[in-house]
Amino acid sequence: MRRRLPNTRVLEVPAVATPIRILLVSARPEDEACGYIDHRVSALPLVDAMEDLGGLVDLQILEPATLPALRAALNRAQDARAPFHVVHFDGHGTYDRQVGLGGLCFEDPRDGAQLERRRHSTVYTDALGPLLRDHRIPLVFLEACQSAEAQRASESVASELLKVGVASVVAMSHSVLVETARRFVLAFYAALAAGRRVGDAMLAGQCALKDDDFRGTLLGAGDLRLEDWFVPVLFQEKADPRLFTAAAARVRADLKLALRGRLGAVPAPPETGFIGRSRDLLALERLLSRGRWAVIRGQGGEGKTVLAAELALWLVRTRRVERAAFVSVERHGRVGAVLDAIGRQLVGADYSVAAFKDLELAILPVERALVERSTLLVIDNMESVLLPPFIARDTPPALTEEARLDLTAILALCARLAAQGETRLVFTSRESLPAPFAAADHRRELHRLDREDAVRLVEKALGRETGGAGAAAEAARTAIEQLVESVHGHARTLALLAPALRDRGVEATHRSLVELMVEMERRFSGEREQSVFAGVELSLRRMSAANRERALVLGVFHGGVQLVVLRLMMGWEEAECAALGDELIGTGLATADPYNHLTLNPALCPYLRRRLDPARLESLTAGWGRAMGQYVGFLEQQQHQNTEVAATLTGLELPNLFALLDQVRAAGDAAATIDLTTSLYSLLRWLGRPRLLGLVGQVRDAAALALGDGSTHAGFEAQRTRIEQQLAAGRLREALAGAETLLQRARAAGVGAYPGADYDLAMACFLLARVLETAGGAEPALPLLAEARQGFESISRVRDEKAAEGMTSACITERGDCLLSLGRLDEAATAYEEGICRDEQRGADRDVAIGKLQLGTVRLQQGRYPEALAAYADARERFTQLDEPGTVATAWHQTGMASQEAGEPEAAEDAYRNSLAIEVRLGDVAGQADTLGQLGNLYNDVLDRPEEAVAFYRQAADKYVEIGDPAKEGAARNNLALALRGLRRFDEARREVRRAIECKAPFGHASEHWTTWGILADLETDAGDPGAAAEARGKAIDAYLAYRRDGGENHDGPGRLALAVTQPLLAGDPAAAASLLQQFAARPALPEALRPFIQSLQAICSGSRDRALAATPGLDYTMAAECLLLIETLEAAGR
Repeated sequence: MRRRLPNTRVLEVPAVATPIRILLVSARPEDEACGYIDHRVSALPLVDAMEDLGGLVDLQILEPATLPALRAALNRAQDARAPFHVVHFDGHGTYDRQVGLGGLCFEDPRDGAQLERRRHSTVYTDALGPLLRDHRIPLVFLEACQSAEAQRASESVASELLKVGVASVVAMSHSVLVETARRFVLAFYAALAAGRRVGDAMLAGQCALKDDDFRGTLLGAGDLRLEDWFVPVLFQEKADPRLFTAAAARVRADLKLALRGRLGAVPAPPETGFIGRSRDLLALERLLSRGRWAVIRGQGGEGKTVLAAELALWLVRTRRVERAAFVSVERHGRVGAVLDAIGRQLVGADYSVAAFKDLELAILPVERALVERSTLLVIDNMESVLLPPFIARDTPPALTEEARLDLTAILALCARLAAQGETRLVFTSRESLPAPFAAADHRRELHRLDREDAVRLVEKALGRETGGAGAAAEAARTAIEQLVESVHGHARTLALLAPALRDRGVEATHRSLVELMVEMERRFSGEREQSVFAGVELSLRRMSAANRERALVLGVFHGGVQLVVLRLMMGWEEAECAALGDELIGTGLATADPYNHLTLNPALCPYLRRRLDPARLESLTAGWGRAMGQYVGFLEQQQHQNTEVAATLTGLELPNLFALLDQVRAAGDAAATIDLTTSLYSLLRWLGRPRLLGLVGQVRDAAALALGDGSTHAGFEAQRTRIEQQLAAGRLREALAGAETLLQRARAAGVGAYPGADYDLAMACFLLARVLETAGGAEPALPLLAEARQGFESISRVRDEKAAEGMTSACITERGDCLLSLGRLDEAATAYEEGICRDEQRGADRDVAIGKLQLGTVRLQQGRYPEALAAYADARERFTQLDEPGTVATAWHQTGMASQEAGEPEAAEDAYRNSLAIEVRLGDVAGQADTLGQLGNLYNDVLDRPEEAVAFYRQAADKYVEIGDPAKEGAARNNLALALRGLRRFDEARREVRRAIECKAPFGHASEHWTTWGILADLETDAGDPGAAAEARGKAIDAYLAYRRDGGENHDGPGRLALAVTQPLLAGDPAAAASLLQQFAARPALPEALRPFIQSLQAICSGSRDRALAATPGLDYTMAAECLLLIETLEAAGR
């Protein structure tokens, strides 16, 4: 529909090139004169159109929606030579009959500090018109309720704007659906961008509405179809201008694809779409326009995460921030993990906290990224480290202390990031945050859904469940509104009510709920959990009387329950436990987990606890403790039979397990406490919870101190688990000293010292062997493993212990590790295959996975790379199923090594970074250091990027310092010195070598310190100091020769060649030795580096015993040592 109106002032409207620059004015005053309108009713269709039209439309939203802000925005655009082509006003309009002028209701500039209920300021056309004229705005789009309904069109806002020179005004004659506006706007602006005249664009928009009258579906009423094509009206002078030239020749940008990349890990909207919360969304937009941070606070299930995600999506879509990043503290609960997740979204997928010496350095690239581009950071689920009071009261102290430490560090990080550039920060939390994010005026409380929004939520939920049909779907709107009011618009309660609505209907549910809320007010007066508890009680009332009574015992549990524990605790039949579980799930009070475990509604246990009288609470708590003790034994048994069951249930039962630890510790029985901590250590060690393991260790050590120094199984277990923790943390010296002491005490006590002392003696042998192998002493570890295996096999035969049978397999696998370290690859493979076979027969899934992982390493060293990669992939899948993220990280690390050796550097880097990301999330510093070292090798040896390799090596060394592992620090500094030497940074390289020598000194041959002296010799040669080079070379030769004299093996080519020559020489057959060397020298692919070595060996075969042969030019220090060793061996044998 078009209305021609006279234009008393004709202004030329030149056609310009796209993009169409639109200034959207969404004025949302709210006072007696202006009711609230969803602030995105026009903005959403406009943004959709902008994205659908690629780069042809450029939208800017005016903030704040005041006349001074409009004038400033128009001036800025003009000064930047990018003037707006369209001013799109969305809000209230008015017509003053007394003065004969139309006006638009802007927000009052005096209320800019208010988040809500800003007063209106009417701007009449006598003020608005000249402003638009002066800035030559060719098109104004009005969505104001009275803008096209004035009694005299020539006196309306539209006509007044035409009078002062605006060429075209589009107005909506009636309120329209969002879907109608979206379709019209998309077609209208697409036609404009294609170079069509305004009138033709108007017709295109109206045709889009006329040709398809479907506008959606109404609950219980089917399709919604409207003939609303006539609602948009075009006011125009006689001329119908063409505002834009033909569509740009350049390819349209795929904005929607680019948008996903700018949203980082922000969750997608729910399937039902984002419902309501317009006031909250607008308030947050206003808050972040004048401040740097906001907290969205609300009870569980109110939609905090959905609101925060929608805010991020909206601000990015409307280009008020360039990008967003999202991290859930529930999953990334440590400060390093939070920073790592943010960095991977903002800096790049290659970012890793582990790649920096400390957190301070790791923050810097993230800060730079924030300065360079405006960003919204969403930190979700802060309640994970800030427990609500009604849950915190019943949470074990170990878990609450862990949360407190995490909270302090995360808040400090967030405060720092929020200060960078134009960064904005949004938290979601069930509770208020402490300083520096405690200010009440930065907090948006989600008290309840608006009635309209809540009704829509119920309708959508029911419509989705019933397909738009059935009794619930046809419920009267009035009844739904009453129901919503009864629960004060609480979203989670409404969700809990859905089954009751389906079963009983709206009216019956409402009557029950009114009675219940009165009771909640009486029992929990003034507490903000009333609505939560009301929803819980309503669900309990839907259960049978018998199961409602049984459910009371859940008051002594903590967030979850395994039905086996209920049977042990109460003596109920399996069918009774199952019936209770079914009803809890059916009423929404529990969620079914694997293996008969239930995760309970967070409010259920606290609510039921308050209903128990003191005597019954005490009795049930005691029974719960006994049942949980038996359950811990069951979990340990499952570790040997079905590791996935043990890992899954342990993770689900952490609150109950640590509550049990508190109970046992409080009883004061040191031996019982050690027994429990030993069990918890075994259950937790592979779950990636190092801080909880540390807390368990503290409780264990305190109990061991109370126990004294006598020979007991509890004392042995306390020492054993302490050593294993030290070994896992890379504290090799402490672990080695502890393991040696433990074995000495076990031998001194003897196998009859106490029941199970024979098992402990075998375990002490095994543990020392494992520590030795880790420290590089694979050879002395082998006899200890043989002794341990013999002990466990004897126990298995005599007592038929499953644990001893499992340890026998462990001895075989550990022997494979030692053989692998010694380079005896075929023997190692045989050992691993034997261990795997035994473990498969025992059904020990985890042990099988470990064997597969190690067998992959053998294949890697054998050069059978496809087999290695397949083995690692198999192991990764198994450990993923077992929910062992730490071992998954190890498998990724090994995958990277295999890919690197297979000539696939990109795949190798991806694998290393996958490993690193998991290690950062888990806080595994030792694992981070290992992976950083491998990244250094990749960059230095394969990618030829030595500067970056230096950074990786340095970071690895720093992390070994952090965990107190000097042996590995020395190895890392070796690599660092090599890279620095390649860059000819000799002074730096020399410092690193000297430090590596210091690190390796206490560890003897295990540290391979001859390699460090060899590096120093090469370094001094390159630096032009032959004297220093000769000195270092001499020390390298001495060190390596000492290792070989002490029985150390050389599996490299020169070592194998020397061994091959030694045998015939000792047998008195120098001719055979000479022939062998001659054949070897004749090989066409013989490396030139071996020729001097062959010549020296030939001289020895000819009878020379001159030690000066070791100084033959071209020999490296290992070859020189082999020559000297061969001469010594022959002389000792009289040859």
